[in-house]
Amino acid sequence: QRSILRDLSPSETFPALQNVSFTVQPGITYGVIGRNGSGKSTALKLVAGITKPTSGTVSARGRISALIELGAGFHPEISGRENIFINGIMLGLTKRDIEKRFDEIVEFAELADFIDEPVKTYSSGMLVRLAFAVQSQVNPDILIVDEALAVGDAKFQAKCFERLKRLKDNGTSILLVTHSTEQIVTHCNRAILINEGIL
Repeated sequence: QRSILRDLSPSETFPALQNVSFTVQPGITYGVIGRNGSGKSTALKLVAGITKPTSGTVSARGRISALIELGAGFHPEISGRENIFINGIMLGLTKRDIEKRFDEIVEFAELADFIDEPVKTYSSGMLVRLAFAVQSQVNPDILIVDEALAVGDAKFQAKCFERLKRLKDNGTSILLVTHSTEQIVTHCNRAILINEGIL
């Protein structure tokens, strides 16, 4: 009968992030690395506007796109083709934009033989490929990538990073959360380490 929210006292809470501050310039890939539970994803959700800060401020200029939970907006009962249009429109593309880019999306995702099958029949790898192929068609000012590529195979990851490089070369700022020091060294201009919510 008791409310968890009402009964939770300040002594039983803890801040996910403390005194974390960073600036990302246009056309830079900025890595965010740290152990599980360190506050990496919280930082990116704050930048994306998914979560509001309880203190401090977040300033993000321009159009933001987030590759945080790939495939989260897909409907399992309808086809990949239909999901491309629905997801693309949700991301701000017009129907005409999607029609123009449809073949490129399907080719990138390597799903030509399955595009008219229900998404519920896709493997997790197929779903991630399709989701990334759609979301990377948006040309944002800020792109947030939160471990979204971890489930893909090495060949697909290489394709994704090539696409990210093209976006960066066109002036997109990329925030990349990863556990991989190799990805940080290979793909990032700068990086921060977050440990228990602190830089």
